[in-house]
Amino acid sequence: MNDVIQTIIEWAIRIGISIAILLVAKWLSGIFYKAFIKFTEKTSVVSIQYRKTMRTLFNLAFYALAAFIIISVLFKNLAPVLAGLGVSGIIVGLAVKEPLENLICGILIMINKLIYEGEAVDIGGTSGGVQEIKLNHVLIKTWDGKLVTIPSKNVWAATIIHFWPDNIRRNDLNVGVSYSSDLNKVMKILEEAVNSYEKLYVDDSHKPMIQFTGYGASSIDFVVRFWVEKANFIDSSTELAKIIKSRFDENGIEIPFSQLDLHIKDGPTEGRNEVRG
Repeated sequence: MNDVIQTIIEWAIRIGISIAILLVAKWLSGIFYKAFIKFTEKTSVVSIQYRKTMRTLFNLAFYALAAFIIISVLFKNLAPVLAGLGVSGIIVGLAVKEPLENLICGILIMINKLIYEGEAVDIGGTSGGVQEIKLNHVLIKTWDGKLVTIPSKNVWAATIIHFWPDNIRRNDLNVGVSYSSDLNKVMKILEEAVNSYEKLYVDDSHKPMIQFTGYGASSIDFVVRFWVEKANFIDSSTELAKIIKSRFDENGIEIPFSQLDLHIKDGPTEGRNEVRG
């Protein structure tokens, strides 16, 4: 009976120590995480856009260390435990193969700074803003409000389009005019319209361009290429379209609508069945 009580007391102490170790690991993780964030804000060694992911990494590291310490506390003789781990290691390895792949790819994504939280991207055909970068997956909030979870290994292997690598971006506006229009006059009006746009971004490397694109079914087609800053990108197409339409109306330039001319020819009447009443 005394041996049973002694065993219960020993295990109670071990479990108590184990809980204390977990609490200390959590506390140390928070301390190191805050210190790391302060360091990155001052030095910019690691982007602070990985805040949530870095917290997960610190928790994982300290909890893993705590787990090894707790095992040594709970089991004084580790030989049977290690033997059991060796036997089940292959089975566990196969079971966690995919999570481990995602874990490694998640770390590689952060190290190589492939994407950032809050960035607008297209990952393998899924477009939206990066909501959160976790170790094993990435959360993308699409333009229509859906939340898509993409495994880290798929992100690592996918073609990634960064919509805003810089603060400026080119916008294209397609314009069609009637075949009766004076093309020299049309191009001059388009140039004046785009250059009068107050939100236009211009420097030596970024200038607006008017380009002929082809003879359409009902119109002669041009594309107006111009640069704007990120904050003005969405509204710029509509605003410039209004300016161009107003200038065309003032100068009698027609923007044609699609039309189809039908020519019906009378064919031979031989062989037709006449319907008589």
